[in-house]
Amino acid sequence: MQEPGCLNCGGILLPNQDFCPVCGQKANTKRLTLRELGYDFLQVFINTEKGILRLLKGLTLNPGRVGTEYIEGRRKTYFNPFTFMALCIAFQVLFNGWLKPYGDLPVVDPVVEARIRDQEIKEKYLLTVKRSAGLQDFVNKNLNTASVAAAPFYALFLWLFFKRRNRNFAEIIVAYLLFTAFSNILSTLLFSPWLAYYRGEPPYYYIMCTSFVLQTAYIAWGMKGFYHLKGSGGYIKMLAALSLIGVIGFILLIAGFFIFVYHGAYEVFRYL
Repeated sequence: MQEPGCLNCGGILLPNQDFCPVCGQKANTKRLTLRELGYDFLQVFINTEKGILRLLKGLTLNPGRVGTEYIEGRRKTYFNPFTFMALCIAFQVLFNGWLKPYGDLPVVDPVVEARIRDQEIKEKYLLTVKRSAGLQDFVNKNLNTASVAAAPFYALFLWLFFKRRNRNFAEIIVAYLLFTAFSNILSTLLFSPWLAYYRGEPPYYYIMCTSFVLQTAYIAWGMKGFYHLKGSGGYIKMLAALSLIGVIGFILLIAGFFIFVYHGAYEVFRYL
């Protein structure tokens, strides 16, 4: 008599087997119930072997060790970093979509518009405002995703700066993604409510800068441990490297912004 097969892959299961020898799925998979769904959901958080709470605890107390242990082979110990990143982005999108801590979009300045007598230049000015508003709206809605998408950019420079530390490009990306996703969550929880409260007022930009500085400081702490840099000197070295990379990225972004917004409309600068 043929033994029953695995419901996942069709592999042969023996009577005394609790898991499929081919794919590892449980042999006694039952029909889904609300109780089963609730149990599976809780396991994501309370699983002592690879639950998300274990990962959060590690990223809070010793992020460098978390990154090091994961890339050196302890993959089953921690929650999958890419799943963690996706959950962080989803949470940030929902939380910020509720609070809306975004800066006001650019609008046409009637004083500037009145100063422009040439109709062609006036149309170009209106076009630059429209482009600027559209770009800022896109950035507002995708800022957290963009910070994660910047991981390859940071990883490339970190690989170049710390080549002798024997971390390859892929390993640096994973570590940076872990630290960035976690710092984004902290920033969202701590600063988004204040950004929403002070939107359009002078404190808004101070709060935003403080958030960025603290995120950079946290990532530097994590990368210091990841690279096994010693003491305060190692931390300052990593912080300086990340700051330099950030400045380079900022210059490139500003250049891209002006090219996109003012391309073919540079005469507008005379009236701003």
